[in-house]
Amino acid sequence: MADPEPLMAEIGEIVLSQAQDSFREQQSPAGDAWQPSQRALEQGGQTLIDTGQLLASLNNEIEVMPDSVTVGSSKIYAAIHQFGGDAGAGHKVQIPARPYLPDEETVDMAEIRAAIDAHFEEAYR
Repeated sequence: MADPEPLMAEIGEIVLSQAQDSFREQQSPAGDAWQPSQRALEQGGQTLIDTGQLLASLNNEIEVMPDSVTVGSSKIYAAIHQFGGDAGAGHKVQIPARPYLPDEETVDMAEIRAAIDAHFEEAYR
């Protein structure tokens, strides 16, 4: 395969789609339901989708290299939602982890393998 970047871009889109599914389904890529946020409980709506900025930021952060792809968010608060931790003034607020990005254990490898197979089949026709 002469140029691997189209394949890497497709893999990035697969990972992005899985992350977007987490927001829509309100659960981690592993299928664990997110703890509802205080805002969602008090005002209604969905957790992590108050303004939609975190979800929208995922579209802007796919970085494709010849041998890797990175999917993430440019939002400074993205990591606290992915991993959980103490936040706010004096770190007095405990934010539970609400993973939305798949990792090596939760990424849809079947879909990625299918994309790889399709690219190799196309390259060797």
